[in-house]
Amino acid sequence: MKNSDRELVKQMINAGRYDAILDFMPAVIAADSKEMIEKMGAKWVCHPDNRVKRLDVPIPVLNEPKTKVLKKK
Repeated sequence: MKNSDRELVKQMINAGRYDAILDFMPAVIAADSKEMIEKMGAKWVCHPDNRVKRLDVPIPVLNEPKTKVLKKK
């Protein structure tokens, strides 16, 4: 989306022509989100650097059954 298109959308909003800008809004939102994702870089939550890291060997504590019951003495 070019700057002239953004200016046109701003002018339509100021003029109160909300129905006419519905065609422009998906493109504006997509352009803004793409720009913000590029600006955030690795801080973006869906960035490949932030994916879940799997362990090669599972932690044994997490695999043990949790059936320990306290007994009265």
